[in-house]
Amino acid sequence: MNLAAQDTAHHLKAHPLPAISLIYGSEALLNAEALDALRARATADGFSERQRLYGDTRIDTLIAELETPSLFAPRRLLELYLDQKKADKATADTLTRLADLPLDNTRLIIYAPNLEKPHTTAWYKALFSKGNLAIASQTLYPEQFAKQIRARLNAAKLRLTEAAYELLLANCQGNLFAAKQAIERLTIHPQAHNIIDETLLTELLDDFSQFNTFALSDAILGADWLDAWRIAARLEAENPRDTTLVTWLIQRDMSVLIGLANLNPGEHAAHYQQYNIFAGQQRRYQAALGKHSRAAQRTLLKLAARLDRITKGAEHGDYWHTLKQHLLLRAQQQRQLT
Repeated sequence: MNLAAQDTAHHLKAHPLPAISLIYGSEALLNAEALDALRARATADGFSERQRLYGDTRIDTLIAELETPSLFAPRRLLELYLDQKKADKATADTLTRLADLPLDNTRLIIYAPNLEKPHTTAWYKALFSKGNLAIASQTLYPEQFAKQIRARLNAAKLRLTEAAYELLLANCQGNLFAAKQAIERLTIHPQAHNIIDETLLTELLDDFSQFNTFALSDAILGADWLDAWRIAARLEAENPRDTTLVTWLIQRDMSVLIGLANLNPGEHAAHYQQYNIFAGQQRRYQAALGKHSRAAQRTLLKLAARLDRITKGAEHGDYWHTLKQHLLLRAQQQRQLT
């Protein structure tokens, strides 16, 4: 069965967790929320033990793990994380074998957000023609993003004037993580039960603007490394677990810069549209092109990948220490050159 990521929680209210579920697609928050919904349903269905495998290094052990009874719980949830855009032969062969494997006391979630067109592959057809669940998220273009924000505001029982709503959309820069944070802040505001106008929303957003994740993005794009370090330290102190948006912004920003550096100016507009970069934000990237060499862009992109692995538990390390250490190193290098 195929399902849109935003419909996962509603679907699982009426259906048990299937033997195998796949999550893929380009919208990180919708993927994360779908994963949370699957985990919650697994717990409700009695799959109380949870184990993670990371496909790039452990795909060869997946079948053995599924066939080995758990010593700690009779029913367990196994999560397989894949970073590949296309499953290599070993991964594809292993996934195909899953179709004939009895999973009475195990449920498997395959979390593979980077997969491109998996529905055209033989392993996908083998797995998802038998009642399993394939969950996909799609890039939210401005119209779809606006609908998502409307729905989330309604779910939070928040009422905004049209001007405040448009301001919120602009502030979130097309990012659902940022929208989620802003809506959560609005719900705990003393005037949350009143109609929120543009003035009140501006005051609320300004309270968080100096040290929020977008301020960190601005500092990194501007090569203001010490300022970026201070913002990162503040973010760590306020909410050390709130790392996903930070990683996403670094990855998004460097991907945008690398693309711009490799394109002719006439192709920039299409590139910005691909990343949902609105006209008001494009000047940030044009200015940043002159402040980051191509090697520096690639280094920051690798940093984002490492931070992502640390968050997922695929690599040992402290998220915030790794980030701040990198920012301090860049500040020292910058100082030596001046």
